[in-house]
Amino acid sequence: MGYHRAFPDAEIVGVDINPQPNYPFTFVQGDATTYPMDGFDFIHASPPCQAHTAMSNRWRGTGGKADEHEDFIATTRWRLVMAGVPYVIENVVGARRQMKDVVVLRGGMFGLGVDRPRLFECTFPVDVPASVKVPDPVGVYGERADGRRLFTRKDGSIQRAARSLAEGSAAMGVDWMTWRELAESIPPAYTEYLGLQLRAQMGVRCD
Repeated sequence: MGYHRAFPDAEIVGVDINPQPNYPFTFVQGDATTYPMDGFDFIHASPPCQAHTAMSNRWRGTGGKADEHEDFIATTRWRLVMAGVPYVIENVVGARRQMKDVVVLRGGMFGLGVDRPRLFECTFPVDVPASVKVPDPVGVYGERADGRRLFTRKDGSIQRAARSLAEGSAAMGVDWMTWRELAESIPPAYTEYLGLQLRAQMGVRCD
């Protein structure tokens, strides 16, 4: 959605191995690691993040489920480089060692109710907005929206889960997803910002 807002005349195509019935643009169910990339002018890739979450990083090497998650970042980058077009790779903060020249975007930069930091490896320069702290940000992850307290920071602020899908949706700036879809997504404001940065550098007018 963010890239659509930045490039309203562009055709947006999404590829995922699982069905995405609420995806608002052209959707192809397929394996993104093998899907043909020719014909695209720009590619955004979000490799599965499970190998780099805080929980996986904590338990990796103990022989449990954390050791089963495959890291797709390097192979994804190779395919994008071979495609020869501008690209963005997005992932969680735990993937920093696997990514190059990352830009970090957070919800407070865009007036959102979530903190939700995410890393973006971009093939074009990006002016990073000033960091803005979100007071008592809403957590949008987990199996359901139950309002539980997740943790308390040293400064006394808290992180709690959204109490409802509506609260989580408002905090993320999204109104078309189920809870599980929302919990695995990033705010469209992030990709809209990156798209506008790319558009300006391409010299495309924003009328």
